Amino acid sequence: MKNFLVNCLVLVLSISLVSCSTNTRNQNTAVGAVTGGAVGGLAGSLVGAGTGQAVAIGAGIVAGALIGGYIGSRMDSSDNTQMYGAMNKPVNHPTTWKNSRSGGTYTMVPTSKMMTVNGNPNCRRYHTTAVMGGKTETTNGIACLQSDGTWRAVR
Repeated sequence: MKNFLVNCLVLVLSISLVSCSTNTRNQNTAVGAVTGGAVGGLAGSLVGAGTGQAVAIGAGIVAGALIGGYIGSRMDSSDNTQMYGAMNKPVNHPTTWKNSRSGGTYTMVPTSKMMTVNGNPNCRRYHTTAVMGGKTETTNGIACLQSDGTWRAVR
């Protein structure tokens, strides 16, 4: 269960990275909180049954929103610029950067060639490692190139 929650946290980070392109800090916080709440609710739904499960879902939403909001507030457009550049690199070519404002260090590696997901032929798998506050989190996902040139995590 702990590994699932760690993966959820990294998923929130990945989605926050993708969503905060030119947003303000408040917008990034909101995106992170909403995404974190959704992931936290999903994690809570995997615990127990009946009333206990409902409580776990509620607690997961609150905890996820707090964590996601915190991560979102620490992201800025420079992280997005780095991530977009990383996703446009060849397969297995890592890009590492440090956000001087947040202190977070990130490494993103595209791990597949382009593939079609949900009708979009410009999607690829990626692996992300984030080090924040001395804790290392990793995740794998799929992102798709949007018509405006940005990448959006889809899984």
